[in-house]
Amino acid sequence: MIKQKYLLRLFILTLSLSIFLGSVSSSYSQNPSSNLSSKQMVIKEIKGYAQRHVDNNENMKTEVIIELYKDNTIGLTKVTIAEIYETEYARLKQVKNQDSNSIFSQLPKGLYGWIVAAVLFILLIIRDLIKELLKTSFKNISNWVYQQFSGTAFFEDINLKSYRQALIKKYEKLKIIFRPNYPLDMRTVYVPLKVSGSKEYKSIEVDNALKDYKRLVIKGAPGSGKSMFCRYFCLSYAEGKLNYLLDKPIPILLELHSLKHSNLTVENLEKILVKVCALNDFPKADRFITEGLRKGRIFLLFDGLDEVNISARSSVIEVIKNFLDTYDKCRVIITCRTAVYQNQFFDVVDQTLDIEEFRDKQIRDFLKEWKSQMSPGKSVEQLMEQLRKRPKIMELARNPLLLTMIAYLYTDTPFILPHSRIEFYQKATDTLLELRDQIKNIRNEYEGKNKRRILQSLALYLSNSPQQDRREISYDIIINKLKEVLPSLNLSPSDTNPIIKEICDRSGLLLRIDGGENYKFAHLSLQEYFAAEALRGSELELINKFKIDTVAWREIVKLWCGLATDSTNLIREVYEKDPLAALECLADAQLVDETLANKIIEHFKQELLNQEDTENIAKALAAVAADYRPRGEALLQFLVDIMNEDDNSSHKQAAAKTLSYTNLPKAVYILAEYYHQPHLLQVRQELIRMGDLAVSTLESIAMENCVQAMDDLVAIGTPDAADTLEKFLHNPQLKEEAAYRVAAVLDKLKEDENSSGRL
Repeated sequence: MIKQKYLLRLFILTLSLSIFLGSVSSSYSQNPSSNLSSKQMVIKEIKGYAQRHVDNNENMKTEVIIELYKDNTIGLTKVTIAEIYETEYARLKQVKNQDSNSIFSQLPKGLYGWIVAAVLFILLIIRDLIKELLKTSFKNISNWVYQQFSGTAFFEDINLKSYRQALIKKYEKLKIIFRPNYPLDMRTVYVPLKVSGSKEYKSIEVDNALKDYKRLVIKGAPGSGKSMFCRYFCLSYAEGKLNYLLDKPIPILLELHSLKHSNLTVENLEKILVKVCALNDFPKADRFITEGLRKGRIFLLFDGLDEVNISARSSVIEVIKNFLDTYDKCRVIITCRTAVYQNQFFDVVDQTLDIEEFRDKQIRDFLKEWKSQMSPGKSVEQLMEQLRKRPKIMELARNPLLLTMIAYLYTDTPFILPHSRIEFYQKATDTLLELRDQIKNIRNEYEGKNKRRILQSLALYLSNSPQQDRREISYDIIINKLKEVLPSLNLSPSDTNPIIKEICDRSGLLLRIDGGENYKFAHLSLQEYFAAEALRGSELELINKFKIDTVAWREIVKLWCGLATDSTNLIREVYEKDPLAALECLADAQLVDETLANKIIEHFKQELLNQEDTENIAKALAAVAADYRPRGEALLQFLVDIMNEDDNSSHKQAAAKTLSYTNLPKAVYILAEYYHQPHLLQVRQELIRMGDLAVSTLESIAMENCVQAMDDLVAIGTPDAADTLEKFLHNPQLKEEAAYRVAAVLDKLKEDENSSGRL
């Protein structure tokens, strides 16, 4: 009797496995083969429906199948469709009945046989449940085995495959919180970054720098694409697109703001990398990390040095330097905001590079992903035209983060681009704070002005907290802060969760992280803008904060000057502490004492002409010169006068650079006057940097049989430049010179269209 009981259990288990394996094999058999013809594929699909209907004990559904395939393009008539389906259904039904009968015919006779039959009948009824349970059990067993043996040498290939799949899932979509239904494809929206600063190159793409240097610091402005580059690099690795790196490194991305600064050591940093792997489906990576670091297999991506608290930054830098000395074979990229980086890693990296602002072509390439989503009457060309008419907004558009906001506002709202950056921030945040639930089309429960007040309070808290991560704020602290703010807004404590949820879910200005335990602003520049708003009536407080930490408060001070009625006193104090920051403030300030403004500008006129490294000075002076008010006009005339000097080409080079950064059409005409002067080769580079603004002027120069101007149009490489070059094909004197240049720029445009933006 005991033996029969075990035999019965064995029989039931065997039958269940047979049913499961049979269903799995049948499901595989329904996957179309790539070498079948279209007609064979359709017939296979019809038979597949017959298989599913028989397996699920459903009646014949001939009419449904005919309706599905009646409009086929391969010549199957309704009668033929019905015949294929019904014949297959009947055949499978017969096979199934025979299998059932054969099972029951072999059962023992008598009461025992009836019991077994009843059990088998129940098993047939609950077959799908058993299959699902078996699948779940198999998955659980597989996961258990993976967890137990993960990290061993034998499992390394499996671990790395899982790691790559996790990176793809994590980074393939660029999620924009205020467009929840329309994430962007990272492969198509990513635009390769151009960097400068190396001794060998004036301007190169990042991938070329990676070929030449194993260790880099890459610095750039807020929102310039540093973090996006790191994520795209990881995605490229996961998809096997880093073939140009012959050592085949494996990237691990560590966001530095997440470090726990207390007790950070080289050993702890190694453990943190193990945790990063575990978060990306590679558990127990201790052995892999240790050996990978020692052998140089790992490519370390340390992102956001500027986001480390200033009180802990020096110790974090020291630990990273020791770490890189210990594991001297590893590649590394460290990213940092330009204003924060003080060349701390000069002795452990091969090169320090600056991310260049987007050129017109890069802006166009970025906007391609938005093109299909623009409503009738809107286009990339129209948006580019609007940007060209607004130099200060065009300057914002050269920053990937702000370009994303501009593209969204242009594509999805009736937003009209303003002319100043402060007005842009004001209007953009107003629009985002008033967004309704786009999925359920539900109106906002809370007014935008109240949500703005909350964001101001949180931004100011983050800026004021030297002991906290400047980017993250815990949920508990938000609760405490809102207890202070909500009563003044005539809201109760019960509004805390709903109003925070509305801000996060609809505006995208505040993001949940760490499963909702912590929150952060979508970008540091937005956090700084709200902090400036919070201190709008607190000039003295802001001055004192700036004097204590000029780096952390620099952007806030500049934004405050655009909000305040009179910035004279603040700018005077800033000038004593950081003269360049004072000059930058002038570009945004509404009202400043003329004597003070002239003093600052005169100081930097001399600096522009006497300093070797004038990049930051040129940008700051250009922002002032681009202003249509008298101060801007006077500075613009100064630059023109420098260009008219008889000698001193270094002065002219500095003036040319400054003129190009104004993004004014007038600056194009001024620069073009000096195009043919051999000692001013810099003029050509500056016109190329101005992109589409310079196309028509370069066309006029090329018409004078100037082949160099054609080369510059190729370098600009936008569709407008391509169209202009094509015009020369009809010019008898220029068509031969134009032919291969047209081919070159069209090939480049085609390559950009077809590729996803190789790193």
